[in-house]
Amino acid sequence: MNKNKKQTIIIEKSDNSISKIILNQPEKHNALSPMMIKELSESFDELKEDPNTKVLIISAKGKSFCAGGDLDWMKEQIFSDRKTRIEEARKLADLLYKMYQFPKPLIAKVEGNAFGGGIGIISVCDVAISIENIKLALTEAKLGLIPATISPYVISKVGSSNGIDLFTSARTFYPPEAKNIGLIKSFCNQERIDNIINEEADSILINGPSAVKASKNLVRNLSSKIDENTIKFTVEALADVWENPESIEGINAFFEKRKPNWIMEK
Repeated sequence: MNKNKKQTIIIEKSDNSISKIILNQPEKHNALSPMMIKELSESFDELKEDPNTKVLIISAKGKSFCAGGDLDWMKEQIFSDRKTRIEEARKLADLLYKMYQFPKPLIAKVEGNAFGGGIGIISVCDVAISIENIKLALTEAKLGLIPATISPYVISKVGSSNGIDLFTSARTFYPPEAKNIGLIKSFCNQERIDNIINEEADSILINGPSAVKASKNLVRNLSSKIDENTIKFTVEALADVWENPESIEGINAFFEKRKPNWIMEK
């Protein structure tokens, strides 16, 4: 086992052609900070070229798989200009696109709650397996924001009707519904998840590596296109929303632990 521990993630390479990326900021609920985005991007570049990596599993330490955007990053966007907001949003957008285009099978092992960008990570994976007692949500609208950079991948997974429902209600949902709408393949108790993940990986490894890559590429090219124009649109859409006073009110209300001013008292 070859283990490489970075600031925010751990990379493990084994002799069985399975590599792992482990999000390792449990105290911050594995939120997508600029440093984590940078380290993930570099790791996907490295593992793409690694001949010994034929399947990649992404998981996380702690109670949360990924809580979405980093809170410090959100605070900074309140005072940023449009150009800076676009540049910052572009970093996550580029990472998600890189993960989506990763040529080898990518499996999400979800053992904690996932919100916002965490749902985005699940959506770019080819297979996702979760434990049964987690919460999932796309909560951006509660803050006056939209799940812009993750939206192409979420919609590709769950469809437009489910996307509108989850984006506009920002409600919490659970593994049975996530399976029903196609976000995850299956869910199980904590004791079984390692076995199920191993079975998923083994079912891939018995096949020709080049055929597996070609099959994944075939599906990507026959699916709804996600390309540079898509990425540009989502990044600019997020910047547009940030320019609305509603988003500033939503973020401030969140940090001040109060209701935003658009919620009327009953």
